[in-house]
Amino acid sequence: PVGTSYAPAIGAAASGTTKSLTIDSGVTVTLNSSALLNVKGNLTINGTVTGSGTLTMNHTTAQRINGFGSVSNFDVNNPAGVTISTGAKLTIKSVLSVTSGTLATGDSLVLNSDSTASARVAQLPSGSTITGKVKVNQYITGGRRAYRFWAHPFIASLPLSDLTSYIDISGPGGSANGFTTTASNAPSSFRYTPYGGNSSIAYDPGWRPFANTNASPDSNEFKRYQGIRLYYRGSKGQGLGLGSYTVSPTVINQSGVLNQGNQDIPMQRGSSTLQDYNMIGNPYASPVDIGTVIFNAYEAGRINGSAFYIWNPFLGMAGQFMAVPYASAGHAVPYYLQANNAFQVRAMHDGDQLNFTEANKTSVISNAYSLMKANTGYVSLYLYDTAYHPYDLLQIQFNASATNKEDSRLDAAKPLVNACDFYTISEDGQKLAIDSRPYLNGGTIPLGLCTTTESEFIIRAENLALPTGALLYLHDKWKDRLTLLEPGTEYRCSVPNETTKNNDSRFELLMDTLDNNQATNAPWFVPTPNPAGDKVTITFNQPNVSEVGITLFNLTGTSIYTTVLAPQQSGTFTIPLTEIPPGTYIIELHLSNKKIARKLIKK
Repeated sequence: PVGTSYAPAIGAAASGTTKSLTIDSGVTVTLNSSALLNVKGNLTINGTVTGSGTLTMNHTTAQRINGFGSVSNFDVNNPAGVTISTGAKLTIKSVLSVTSGTLATGDSLVLNSDSTASARVAQLPSGSTITGKVKVNQYITGGRRAYRFWAHPFIASLPLSDLTSYIDISGPGGSANGFTTTASNAPSSFRYTPYGGNSSIAYDPGWRPFANTNASPDSNEFKRYQGIRLYYRGSKGQGLGLGSYTVSPTVINQSGVLNQGNQDIPMQRGSSTLQDYNMIGNPYASPVDIGTVIFNAYEAGRINGSAFYIWNPFLGMAGQFMAVPYASAGHAVPYYLQANNAFQVRAMHDGDQLNFTEANKTSVISNAYSLMKANTGYVSLYLYDTAYHPYDLLQIQFNASATNKEDSRLDAAKPLVNACDFYTISEDGQKLAIDSRPYLNGGTIPLGLCTTTESEFIIRAENLALPTGALLYLHDKWKDRLTLLEPGTEYRCSVPNETTKNNDSRFELLMDTLDNNQATNAPWFVPTPNPAGDKVTITFNQPNVSEVGITLFNLTGTSIYTTVLAPQQSGTFTIPLTEIPPGTYIIELHLSNKKIARKLIKK
């Protein structure tokens, strides 16, 4: 009852057993770590059961639940079944499990979601089921006006109108078709159809806007297993006009009968590799390890490419694809996709399947790829704006077994997003987010960097997994500038809004070795020591006798020291650093037809 002096609790690893149990409104029962509360009769709960322990409905005759309370961890272990009364409401705050028997929800069960956690349905053993509808809540973080990938965990299609009570979705015809009316009525919800796709262009026609929110005709249903793309402006009523505002978080509620047991999700592929992307939703009301699911499909010959793609709304201007490898050294790389989320993967054949099982569910709610996480064994080039807001990530792996063309088992193509894209270009003209190729002395790797608005960017090198003695230069052909890439090296560039063709011709990576440079008398220079103290000595060599310039820049591109040497082919020159504060700088050597840059650290 309410009003007692002490709140009841069960200690860590302890257990308690009741027959029928009533918990009044305003009462909190605490179940500490590994604690167990066995209920043998009926449960009437209007208060709260909290803590990391578990309340279990555990008997051999049918049990019933009444009231409007909440339980953190709730288990059904009764072969005769447990029923939630119609009109009641049981809210799960953390984990719902059905060890044995059937939980009949009476359409009165809620999986809660807030800023701290989202409730999930644990792995269901064979023979354990949940009948009736479940309301699944999903908290959406604020602070960012951007696209989100979205899905639902139910066996039947939903109308988009299930979402419009919580967020604004715009579309053709405005309110006449169930959308929020805006000045342009531009669509903000999209599905993807591979048969109509063309992944080689940023405005991929495979993305089809929803025409109404009432699920009629069939093409406007929010279908089972379907991932969709939604533009999130904030909570209902936010961001519909001009002006700045703080994007608020919100909670979306969806309701239906849950997917349970094995789920075999079909994929589609059109007549070419430009029509093989599939938008797939997490089928469960739980985080799920899609890395292992996709690896298993890859081993069965059903997947094209070495990665799948998630959407990160906190990258770029309104979000960016991230290519995530699913295999390493012949083994699966787990990746935990949260409930109500979606991903993209490329099908090898029309009709191929992804096979999910209850065992693929997980309790893990975080990933190494939470923002932009580079892989070990790769050269990682990050793209930032001048405020160091991340835009994109490009990864290159030097592999003697690969080719310079797109290798379907080693490379990952680059899905384009219009606003800004950074990629390599394979020998057969494919844009790649992950590029595996052999390291060839004197070879080049073409890069593309395209944006829809004129912008200034920073290209920053992080991981540099290179063969022993190898060097890698970033070559800006427009400025005829070579920058030696070392961990932390940054290159600033202003990128105009030009055609893809023009921007694809600007940057490249040059592969070479210092020994090869010296042996062939190619241009090279070395600053020593590095890191430096009060001075640094530049040793250089070039093929021709010409005037030599040396400039020292800070990371904003401002020149803080410059000198010009008489025409010469090689030599040394010392730069005093006593008046220069500690930090990271760029030394640039100007030759007759080249500019070569290296990073310098002043201690």
